[in-house]
Amino acid sequence: MKILRRNLSLMLAVRYLNPLRTVFSIITLICTFGVALGVMVLIVVLSVMEGLQKEVDERILTFIPHVQVSLWDAQQSVPISNKQVDRFEIEKQLAAIPGVTCAYSQIDGQASINLGNNLQTVTFTSVDPTNAAQMQPLNEMIVEGNADLGEGLDPLCIMSAPVARQLGIRVGDTITMTPLAGGIEEAGRIYSLIQEPLAMQEDKEFRDAIAGFFDGAEPDGDGLRVSPEKIEHMTGILCRLTDDRLRPGERELRDRFFELTAGHPAGAPYTSDDRKNWDDAVAATDALDRDREDGKAAKSINEMVMPTDLEVIALYQFPENLAGPGLYVPLTIAQDALGYSENGEDKIQTFSLRLSDPNRPEEVADAVGRILPDLSASTEEYPMGLDWLVTPWSDRFEQWHKLIANERVMMSFVLSIISLIAGFCIMAVMFTVSMQRKREIAVLQAIGATPGKIVGIFAWQGVIIGLLGAAMGVGLALLVLHNRLEIQAFLAAVNLDPFPMQPHGIRLPAVFDFGMFGWQAFKAFVMVIVASTIPAIFVSRQDPSKALRSN
Repeated sequence: MKILRRNLSLMLAVRYLNPLRTVFSIITLICTFGVALGVMVLIVVLSVMEGLQKEVDERILTFIPHVQVSLWDAQQSVPISNKQVDRFEIEKQLAAIPGVTCAYSQIDGQASINLGNNLQTVTFTSVDPTNAAQMQPLNEMIVEGNADLGEGLDPLCIMSAPVARQLGIRVGDTITMTPLAGGIEEAGRIYSLIQEPLAMQEDKEFRDAIAGFFDGAEPDGDGLRVSPEKIEHMTGILCRLTDDRLRPGERELRDRFFELTAGHPAGAPYTSDDRKNWDDAVAATDALDRDREDGKAAKSINEMVMPTDLEVIALYQFPENLAGPGLYVPLTIAQDALGYSENGEDKIQTFSLRLSDPNRPEEVADAVGRILPDLSASTEEYPMGLDWLVTPWSDRFEQWHKLIANERVMMSFVLSIISLIAGFCIMAVMFTVSMQRKREIAVLQAIGATPGKIVGIFAWQGVIIGLLGAAMGVGLALLVLHNRLEIQAFLAAVNLDPFPMQPHGIRLPAVFDFGMFGWQAFKAFVMVIVASTIPAIFVSRQDPSKALRSN
């Protein structure tokens, strides 16, 4: 009471909030609970959305590589071969990077699987059964059977439970897996290819470019110096002639032209031997026979990878809201299926890394790039050289991450608009109160109350309502979040579930971020003060004499 007597604005603010000397006035209660409900709804929804984002990220990070390292030529991804690098040595170096918990080789692909008359196309992923860090996430998802793949040398597999249900497959059944890459897909590509004329003979721009390559070249000693622009133009035309457009003989000639353009030392003149090699390649292009080239292409079908019989030893259940491979197979079996182990070769598709802190993969990705060997030099097989591509998981699953983040932003925006509407309602109440107190305020002005004192009365009302409403809102939010599963079950029982999680296989998540709680409460507090102060500014500017004479 002493504090109230010393502060006229605060004393009158308390009096106006409780004009009938009851515990609380109905208007004060409505304003306070309006703020509390707004804060509560904002906190609850944002906590659940943040929990959902965290849950999805954790589920993704449980089974996927956190960083993948692949090898690319100028056009497409190429297998990593033991002829290019020492795979096992690179794995050791990658595993030694700070923050990397394990590194392993991986192969992904598509295959058709069948059991009797049932046929379905699925994706498959390789696993190294001797790598415990890679097998642990898979073991946690097993719902039937035993995920013991032994040393990875036997034709065994682990199948997705939904795929098994569709095909009627049980643990112990034997399925036939036919990779699409190098199998059905490749046969279709070759069939489509031989329906078309020879690309090198039909492409007029290519024909003109190889015929006039040395036109306008400047003499340089015993050679000719071709302009860098012409070499670059020729290289661009060759890059356009991708493997899927060329028959085997055409691919060999394209690579010869590549070696004489992109592989030629920069700025060096073309010697007589270089020009002879070029003329021989042009003559070989002219001599290409379509029937002979079609025969070579068709013959390669006989060299395609044959189907592989696999025993299903376990079923795993993938998170319902994410797409996973239909099959997990040992690395050696995947290599055999795709022909990656023929002729003494040891090929893989990617090096995969798991991190101790998967939320910061970019730092490890930079370190990975520094230890990988340089393969940019031109070779007979890859005239343009090869480049490493280091891909963090956040890039591969960027759309998932952005989807939840955008939902949080939009939900926060929508609920903030609702809170803003509540603020306007409070402002309307304050305008009404200020109009009702117009004569009393005029008396205060007549006895010397300054505009600041008048504004202070309503500002203090906003402070009191804002503090009480924000505190109550945080308390109610904590209560709702703590009992969210029970509340959800009750709402679901009456068909009013606002967060149906069953289709996603997730229990209603929430993150207790007290920094976010405080920020939402502070925003509501400031909004109420602003809503209370604006009417007071108008009233404080009134003419006391006119206000006292008005009815």
